Amino acid sequence: MTSSAPPRRCGRRASRPERRERPAAGSATRVGIRAPQSRTRRLRFAVAGLLIAALAAFPASAGTGSSPGLAALRICGGAGLPRPASAFRYVVLWPSQYRRIAAIKRRSPGVRVLVYKDMASTRDDAGGSRDLPTGVGYSYANRHHPEWFLRDTNGQRVNWAGWPHYWQMDVGSRAYQRAWVRGVARDLRRRSWDGVFVDGISRTMQYPWYLNGRVLAKYPGPNDYARATTRFLRRVAPTLRRRHLVVGNMNDATPRLWRRWVGYMSGAAKEWWTKSSAAGGSGFLTGNDWAYQMSLLREAQARHKIFLAFTYGPPDDARAMDYARASFLLFAQGGRSAFGYAPPCGTEPPSPLWRADVGAPARPASQVGGVWRRDFTGGVAVVNPSASTTVTLPLGGSYLDPNGSVVTSVLLPPHTGLTLRRAS
Repeated sequence: MTSSAPPRRCGRRASRPERRERPAAGSATRVGIRAPQSRTRRLRFAVAGLLIAALAAFPASAGTGSSPGLAALRICGGAGLPRPASAFRYVVLWPSQYRRIAAIKRRSPGVRVLVYKDMASTRDDAGGSRDLPTGVGYSYANRHHPEWFLRDTNGQRVNWAGWPHYWQMDVGSRAYQRAWVRGVARDLRRRSWDGVFVDGISRTMQYPWYLNGRVLAKYPGPNDYARATTRFLRRVAPTLRRRHLVVGNMNDATPRLWRRWVGYMSGAAKEWWTKSSAAGGSGFLTGNDWAYQMSLLREAQARHKIFLAFTYGPPDDARAMDYARASFLLFAQGGRSAFGYAPPCGTEPPSPLWRADVGAPARPASQVGGVWRRDFTGGVAVVNPSASTTVTLPLGGSYLDPNGSVVTSVLLPPHTGLTLRRAS
């Protein structure tokens, strides 16, 4: 498994080059939702100076809600953020956007609003000491705890190559962990957040967009940084979970690490869901890579954890949208997980089908002739995760295709999926 593309860092940051290559599914990409764009490989929203506007999960159809949830990610600054839609399941906001909480909850009383916080960096351009996108302010750390700034093997402090204002903190330091959890817990109480969205959860920082060839002097070995991350999550997440949700953005963990890390938290986010590129019509994950991502969803739910799946692409890429959502619907259970398709800032997929309500699951997903299928009370989700085989699938009933025509079978080319409503 290869490594994933840079996370989309949604925080304020200078514009960074867009890297679109992503890790193969089995490799656990490391794309994080960083307030707006999680570190290079996380979300990677490549828009300079954007704030994470909102990551909202709402039921399949804007007002109904029997289908497993959807998540709409918004990364825009101030006035660019659209009016909150109804029926959100989760919303993730940039810390300074706390004033939006009340309006969002008026429209969706059951919504859980999370604040974005990065665990691995402090930022010299964040300004002030309150409502920071990190747990520790740059000025405070620089003045009182310079030892928290990690250095490379040349003795220099390390800022991230893709985001020069982001400085690498020592996540393995017990003192840093205590300061981080105190700061975040204080912000959660003060602004009445329901929880925290933790970005920066990484197995290694040895990616071009982070270190660009530099080596962390304190964590030079291949597993050293992963152990530091484990110590951070083991000590910090359970403390915050006593009163709040803790959802971590994890993309480059090995399967074993992923299982361990998600156990410390309320849930996990997975970017580059079924698609390793933000470009239209490319990067579809198939075969074992696709199966690996499905296993993460199933394992999170078996542990009663939240699972947020995010796919990136143009707003008119219906094929990517359908493949990603149908794949999610195959295994989504209960009311804790959610899927989101994230087109460019401030927009939403124009097709109403990405929210089409197909009802509640009627039975578990099953595989027939290489195609996966799951029936719902009001429709069906079908997925062909093959890299090369086209399959004709009899549906055993009448359904409406994306054009509104009644069909009794569908042709599924490689790496495609459909969510079809039952014909009345």
